[in-house]
Formats: sequence, C-alpha cells, structure tokens
Amino acid sequence: MSKIRKKKIKKTNILLGFICILLAVLLGFILVTSYKSEQKESRHLSEIADDQQSGIEDYEAVKERAKELEEVSSEEAEDTEDIKSKNTEDTKDTEKTDTADTEDTKDKTTAASGIVCWGDDLINGEESNTYSYMTVLQKLLTDNGYNMTVINKTLQGGGTLSMMKMAGVSDETIQSYITKHQQAANGAQLNVTETGIRDLTEEQTTRNDMDCIPVIFMGYYGGWNHDPAELADQQEQILNTFQNKDQFIVVGTRPMDGSVTSEALDQVLSQKWGEHYISLADVTAQPSSTYEAQQAMAEAILQKLQELNYISKN
Repeated sequence: MSKIRKKKIKKTNILLGFICILLAVLLGFILVTSYKSEQKESRHLSEIADDQQSGIEDYEAVKERAKELEEVSSEEAEDTEDIKSKNTEDTKDTEKTDTADTEDTKDKTTAASGIVCWGDDLINGEESNTYSYMTVLQKLLTDNGYNMTVINKTLQGGGTLSMMKMAGVSDETIQSYITKHQQAANGAQLNVTETGIRDLTEEQTTRNDMDCIPVIFMGYYGGWNHDPAELADQQEQILNTFQNKDQFIVVGTRPMDGSVTSEALDQVLSQKWGEHYISLADVTAQPSSTYEAQQAMAEAILQKLQELNYISKN
C-alpha cells in the first residue's frame, strides 16, 4: 500500500474518531438535559398535585365557611327584620307624638315679652295718655285677662324713613329709597319726609322690643313716595328686625295728604300681608286721629291678636 494512501486512511480514522467523540459528547449532553427536564417536569407535576390537593382542601374549607356565613346572615336578617319592625313602630309613635305636639303648639302662643306699636302716634300731648290706640289696647288686654305689656315705639309726625332709621335698618337701604324718590321727582320739590331723616335720641334707637309682637301702623306722614308697594317694602324692613318674623300685625290707613286712597292702599297691603292685615277704613269711618278711630283700632288689634292665637290668658 502506498504511503499516500496510508496517510489518507489515517486522516480518515482520526476524523471518524473525532466525530465519534463529538457524538458521544452530544449524546451525553442530550441525556443530561433530558434528565434535568424530566426532573423539572416531575417537580412541576408534584406541585400541581399538591396545589390541587390544597385547592380541594381550601374549597371544602370555603364551603364550610360559606355555610357558616349563610347561617349567620340568616340570623342577622331575622334580627334586622325585628329591628326594622321595631323602628317602624317607634317612628309611628314618634309621628303621633309630633302630631300631638304640633296640635298643642297651634293652640299655644309663642312666648313674647309684650306687644310693641311701631309707626305713627296720631294724638298729641296728654290726650295720648288716655285716648291713643296703644293706651286703649293696654286697657283692653288687662280687662280681658291678658298679662301683656304694650310698648310705645311710635314717632310723632315722623316719616317712614325716620322710622326705619329708628328700627336699625341700614343707612345704605334707607338712602336707596331717598335716591329713588329724588329720581322720580325729576327736580321737583319734595316733602321733607320723602328725603329727610329726623335726628333721633339714643333712647329712641335703643331696641328693647325685638322679642315682642309688632303692630305696624305707619305711612300717615309719608316717606314712601305715594307708592303702596314701597310702603309694604318699608314695613317689611322693620319687621325683619324682630326675632319672630311670623307673628305681627299691620294696620293701614290712607296718608294725611290724601295722595293715595284707602282702596288703593288696602288692595296692595292686604295682598302683601294677608290675614295679618287690618284696614282702618273697614274698621271705622272716622278720621284716624279721632278718639273713636283710636278706640276702634285698639279693638280691631285685640280681635286680630285673638284670631291669630298670639296671646293667651295662661
């Protein structure tokens, strides 16, 4: 055999041997990898089995817990129904009590320290001590067994602007009325009560009547630009200064200068104040400054106080 051929055979054998070694290494790697994979899969299957077993146990525990909760919920539902039933009965009893209290309240007068008359005093001097509607009203209350004091907060000859000032209505609000009067006059001369405010004493502006029942009699001397709607608004400004805004009486009479008729005044004020309103024109045909008119007004005020259940003999 030639040397060349021997060399080729030797090289081939070396190559084959090298290939065999590679195949052996590859096979070993495959076997090791397969073994690890099997081990990993085995562990995974074992974990799944454990989880399934745990899941079964948890499921059984959950079922048992759900059963317990269902029993508790059933008991709580029964308790809730009992509570609801009891609350319903209590509510009905409370409603009955509240209704009874409401009915009692309707028959009882809200506590008031007295009756206060705001506005115009139409009788001067000593005559007012005997014949004014305030003096007559006090006598009527006493004679009829009502322990109520009548307070005088009238302003002789004063306009409604001064009355609002005395009640504590803000200067800004009062000025707005004055400005409106001046604009409506368009340069014409106005009565002093339409633009002026009287100088008031500390005694006049001190309020000791805010828990009283107000009787508002104002407008005779002007100050409201001959507009009944504005007069009603000014009356409301004074009423708003009182603690109890639900108990009050408004008495209406036409102004001294005759600029507004009793009919026009009553139409606006009666609509504004409803059952709280007394029209002096419906009470007497006498001029408001007469003794007869003052007596009639006092009697009408007493009747209205009784009708509205503002006063009690208890």
